[in-house]
Amino acid sequence: MSSHYIGRNLPPPGLSSFTKIRLGWIAPGQVILVKPGDTRGAFLSPLDRGGKTLAIKIPLARGEYYLVENRQQTGFDRIQPDSGLLVVRVKPQAQEGSGTATIMDADSGSTNFSHATFRSDQEKRDIFEDKENNIAVIPLWTLGESQGVLVTTLEKSADALKATRAILDARKRQAGADGKNKEALAACLDAFGNYDFKKSHELARQVK
Repeated sequence: MSSHYIGRNLPPPGLSSFTKIRLGWIAPGQVILVKPGDTRGAFLSPLDRGGKTLAIKIPLARGEYYLVENRQQTGFDRIQPDSGLLVVRVKPQAQEGSGTATIMDADSGSTNFSHATFRSDQEKRDIFEDKENNIAVIPLWTLGESQGVLVTTLEKSADALKATRAILDARKRQAGADGKNKEALAACLDAFGNYDFKKSHELARQVK
């Protein structure tokens, strides 16, 4: 997804949040800062469309950091080989062209970043983990075009991932749910928003 061109006679893909921030096309207020060890959820607008929140920045040692962005196949990103949450590790001290910004490929076995993003609908791609820095990034559900994302610790990630999967299943059943079950779904979303993942998981399982 960082290639200049994806195919012959096709335009170049859209720019990453790293490049847009450097160009001043993303304002500081459109980036949420989450420090390692903290737990924070957010909904990211598609990067190409713009919006209130476009990226999450996770600072690391030596001035390095992660950027998390929502890449969807719209606008300039319509020719991207994949869609979902993209995690980019930035090393400002690296020379240009020598890994300044590196995609954390969700499926390194795929070619040309064709499965580079993290997605809640694919079990092998539903979490990014950095064990050295105790960071987990989990794609959540969508709200309109916005993609939910949770940044948390490895210790909390297992419960958060279980709750996320249960909520996704419950949302599929929501269309036929009665008032009681809709209340249960709302309650489990509230519990997740308060980062009580075990309670959220229990409530989500009660939605019929």
